[in-house]
Amino acid sequence: MVVAATTRRFLKDYPEALIGGGGAVFVGAGVSMGAGYPSWASLLTEVGEELGVKPGELHDLAALAQWSIQENGSSTQVRNVIKEQIGVEHPVPATLEIIARLPVKFIWTTNYDKLVERAFGGINRPIDTVSGTADLALRATPGATRLFKMHGSVERLDDVVISTDDYELYRSKRGAFLPLLQAHLSSMSMLFLGISFTDPNIRHVLSLIRESFTSAPPEHFAIVRPPQREDFKTDTEFEARTTQHKLWSRDLKRYGLVVVEIGDYAEVPELLRQVERRVAARRVWVSGSWPPEAGGEIARVYNVAQAIGQLVGDSGRDLVSGAGLVVGSASIAGFLDALRSCGGWDLERRLIARPFPQPRPGEAPDRAQWAALRAELARVAGVVIFVGGIKIDPATGSPVIAGGVLDEFEVAKAAECFVIPIGSTGGAAAQISDSLIGSDVDASGHSAMRPTDDELRELARADISVEEIVKLITEVLTRIDKRA
Repeated sequence: MVVAATTRRFLKDYPEALIGGGGAVFVGAGVSMGAGYPSWASLLTEVGEELGVKPGELHDLAALAQWSIQENGSSTQVRNVIKEQIGVEHPVPATLEIIARLPVKFIWTTNYDKLVERAFGGINRPIDTVSGTADLALRATPGATRLFKMHGSVERLDDVVISTDDYELYRSKRGAFLPLLQAHLSSMSMLFLGISFTDPNIRHVLSLIRESFTSAPPEHFAIVRPPQREDFKTDTEFEARTTQHKLWSRDLKRYGLVVVEIGDYAEVPELLRQVERRVAARRVWVSGSWPPEAGGEIARVYNVAQAIGQLVGDSGRDLVSGAGLVVGSASIAGFLDALRSCGGWDLERRLIARPFPQPRPGEAPDRAQWAALRAELARVAGVVIFVGGIKIDPATGSPVIAGGVLDEFEVAKAAECFVIPIGSTGGAAAQISDSLIGSDVDASGHSAMRPTDDELRELARADISVEEIVKLITEVLTRIDKRA
């Protein structure tokens, strides 16, 4: 399949923005409609019928809500409709589940529902919801993504934007949102999902960009489905809408908006999964262990892990670690050395550590918790490097293969990570290396999940130096980058 130039550009530039902490998302009504919530027109059908307005006769839905409020003397009816229709919980769509896993710090929406909050809650990721101007003054939760609900939330129906008055008085009542949105549009790359650029709210958002940048605006992306023949009754109507779409798409360049066209909305999750995979490819999980009391090759294992951590930092990648014995601390030490050498301590963004809780003497570890941590580490990492992998058998006091590292290998394969065992460091890494050589796990092409047999044999060579290991891993990582 031929991939459009704008799609290639999106898959290259937007993941880079996310990796650098400069990616944001704007969630429009189309995402909620795809989850089962009504469109604005459907939502206000009953309200319109009571006023004698038939469905399809009026496109200014804010005016319809305004007339209902004037006719009834209050907004109670309109807000009851919102509560009944939007207050129900429809399944969270795959699109938002993926968004919740991406390193997004800021999400904007004009939707009232709680789909985004529930998507984040599904993976226990913290999110701060800002649905009123007073919320903007609250201290942000450390590490939480901020969700700005520009038009309010179903939880606070007394403060939602719905009528003509609400829109016209937006700057006086909710205007504190606008400079912040303008700042994000000016300094970040925004991905627009499920939006219609005929929406007056979206047009206002675009006008904010124009206010700040008369030329060379920041680059943003919008995933859009162009008109399809099956959407229209006649060829003439289809051709007219297609022409309008092409002109509209070109006009969006004035706002720095790149239109990424899809044939069907069902393509959006897979497109976002590609973004997720490209972000993950820049994250390296160094897995392994080597208890100090095991002795043996501990100095070599430490040096290899430290050198790999240094390589991860020097190459601008993020380090993922479960803080395993010796290997974890060594890789983190090397990573920190790399950050110090370039004058940066961007640890909050670039070091993703999930230490495994160790049981008290005489108690068994929480296997379910450990399994969940391994799954999370594999989910956020695209590359897993195995170093060593030894533990002490409590029954004999002798060193044995660390079953946990083998478990991490299986989890990494299930998550389709690229796995690189350093066989020369022994332990589980050697066993993993042996199992991959000659296996049917792809070693070439876009689906590659491991080095070639020759590279694995080289990494398993007993006399290979640390410098040679680093050089070979660098070549493999460069190949992964080109593949992505």
